[in-house]
Amino acid sequence: MNSQGYRWKRRAVQVATLFMLVLIPALGIFRIDLAAGSLVIVDHPVSLRDFPVVAGLAIVLATAPLLMISTIGTLWCGWACPQNTVSEWANNLTHRLLGPRANVNVESAGLQVAPSKNRTRNWLVLGLNLLLASLMLGIIPLFYFFPPDVVWSLVSFGENSQFSHFMYRLYLVSAAAAFVSIALIRNFVCNYVCLYRFGLLLFKNEDTLHVTYDASRSNECAKCNYCRVSCITTIDPTSIKRFDRCVNCGECIDACTRLHAKNQQATPGLLQFESGPRDGEPRSMLERVLAMVGWHGVVFLAGCAILAFALAHQS
Repeated sequence: MNSQGYRWKRRAVQVATLFMLVLIPALGIFRIDLAAGSLVIVDHPVSLRDFPVVAGLAIVLATAPLLMISTIGTLWCGWACPQNTVSEWANNLTHRLLGPRANVNVESAGLQVAPSKNRTRNWLVLGLNLLLASLMLGIIPLFYFFPPDVVWSLVSFGENSQFSHFMYRLYLVSAAAAFVSIALIRNFVCNYVCLYRFGLLLFKNEDTLHVTYDASRSNECAKCNYCRVSCITTIDPTSIKRFDRCVNCGECIDACTRLHAKNQQATPGLLQFESGPRDGEPRSMLERVLAMVGWHGVVFLAGCAILAFALAHQS
């Protein structure tokens, strides 16, 4: 692995995911048309009474998270989840302005701010950045209810549309929710509220992608905690359990790899991504794929087929 490791790749995926959240409704892939009281799926107006389309869509939306849980697991959380993305950005900004161990969210026992950083200017800069980010994030939900030109009229302060009052109210609610989320709640949602997280407890299996630690070489890190310091969820990567707060971000893997490269050691780092049973039982690639995909993968494909067929033969 090169010195840059996973971080720049993860950042690219995080940014791309935020853009996709806008492009999906803006390009007509999926949107709720308030004027017609219908859905827009791949530029097809779909009535809520069109059972085949609605049924296919419901199957896809219900099984897609299950398929993700059983295959990539928490990789979604660390690489693509918008809540985790903005929370990580807010945490990094907080650490830079208020100290490396600063914690101002609802999970902290109290405000933990470095005395040398506890200045009015730093608090104002932090608050202003969080507010601006919230105002930008608040625009995203609008694309799922209004055409792009109507959303643009809001952003550019253009002429009011027939949805102006509702749109402004929705925007204020979205922006306020975004501010509360990134200023106070942050990873609390991921740890205690997120439905995807609860799904991991129910459907995650041994074949799901996870971080592994080479315990046979544990003597190499007896006096080292570099991976632990690098972890964005503050857990110990050398003792990752099946159910914990690991989000497969890869920061610990990069840290261990960088340290070995810096010390000019020929051996690779002790941490890496793996799929398959943690006990090391050998399995063929086909067995691992079938174990990860499971019944929900079959149902997901069936839902996609039903949805595609219904859209193609829509009257």
